Amino acid sequence: MSIAENIRNVRAHIPAGVTLVCVSKFQPVESIREAYNAGERHFGESRVQELKVKLPQLPADIHWHFIGHLQTNKVRELLRLFYTEGQTSTRQLLIHSVDSLKLLQAIDAEAAKLGITQDVLLEVHIAREESKTGFLPDTIGSVLDNTAATLRHVRLCGLMTMATNTEDETEIRRCFTEVHRLWKDMPIYSAGMSDDFEIAIACGANMVRIGSSIFGERPALSLNAKWPKRPMPKAVFFDQDGILYNSMPFHAEAWVWAMNKHGLPYSPEECYRNEGRTGTGVIKEYYQRIYGKEATPELVQTIYTDKTAHFTEMTGGFPGTIPGVSEVLRYLRSQGVECWVVTGSGQRNLIGHLNDTFDHAFTGIISSFDVQHGKPDPEPYLKAWTRSGFKKEECMVVENAPLGVRAAKAAELFTCAVNTGPLPDSDLAAEGADRIFPDMQALLEWLISLSDTNGNDR
Repeated sequence: MSIAENIRNVRAHIPAGVTLVCVSKFQPVESIREAYNAGERHFGESRVQELKVKLPQLPADIHWHFIGHLQTNKVRELLRLFYTEGQTSTRQLLIHSVDSLKLLQAIDAEAAKLGITQDVLLEVHIAREESKTGFLPDTIGSVLDNTAATLRHVRLCGLMTMATNTEDETEIRRCFTEVHRLWKDMPIYSAGMSDDFEIAIACGANMVRIGSSIFGERPALSLNAKWPKRPMPKAVFFDQDGILYNSMPFHAEAWVWAMNKHGLPYSPEECYRNEGRTGTGVIKEYYQRIYGKEATPELVQTIYTDKTAHFTEMTGGFPGTIPGVSEVLRYLRSQGVECWVVTGSGQRNLIGHLNDTFDHAFTGIISSFDVQHGKPDPEPYLKAWTRSGFKKEECMVVENAPLGVRAAKAAELFTCAVNTGPLPDSDLAAEGADRIFPDMQALLEWLISLSDTNGNDR
């Protein structure tokens, strides 16, 4: 069926007074135009760079919804797509998923510089999944009160949430109903996606975000899509854990053990979703999320020391390598390609043995000791790119973690994801991975195809 027909089918289940946001992230401009021509005016995007490309190509009366995770360092760029200092914008923007006080304050500060008031929704973390983000329900009241009293350039328009990813309708209803109780009749309660929007509406939602039921499956999720050919890179930046070392199962067990020892309910899935962050960054972020306050430096150091000791005890300091990665490194070196390591790790024993383990394959190593901000901040990859001396289009990243992909894409680098862990490919695609491979052999075959196509025209 066409997009217009899909919209008619979806609209048949949405009552008057409920706003439909067509989730257009990863969709081509042509598909958005088709939905626009069918009468839709609300569209949802999740990446600033993608929105930057689409905006000039689409009508000015579209009401845009930023529905993805927004990094504080992207706030300025996002707002300046819509507003110019001292001028009124003809475009409309609502920022969903404001998931921290830090982000709220960053939006307020940038809006103040532009002389505007930015509409936002607060994301409520109600799902029984640690991977989701947002304010805990018992903190929403104080956030609303404090924001009204101290932040003058944001307008709190309401709440948004995502239910637990489950087929249990009772659990889904619990999520949506509990957030509705917190809503306090603000203008907007945004909840519900393609699989659960009818339940969300029954529980009080007046805005729903629907993508796949309108546009079909996102093209970025297809492993068999015909990706454009590109030249062989001159430098490849490899993540360490999960790409070079087969260490993530041990890291997960060590993190769970150390966090639980200190009263933090950590899970293996949480570890994989935080992969790429520095160890101290993981502890600080998770402690803040659970307790709503900062962990002391002493506690951070104690937890990280315990985690490192447990990891070393299990592995003897060496967890083994990812199957096939040595062949990838050898092939790249045979083509004259520089190989670098870019890791959030601070474990000196692993970092120190990289060149011995991989036959001195690496031109340089960027670790947590070299940066102020670890992944998902782009600083590690930007530093590797700067030191390499090559143009960005001559570089490529190989990652396995969603946060690592996010960091690489924020650095505007072509990014291949090799899914060596338990998370679905969709998590990597959602962060903008340009190519997803099931293993190192598939990556190697693709690299060889670049060489076969481009010959020596490097």
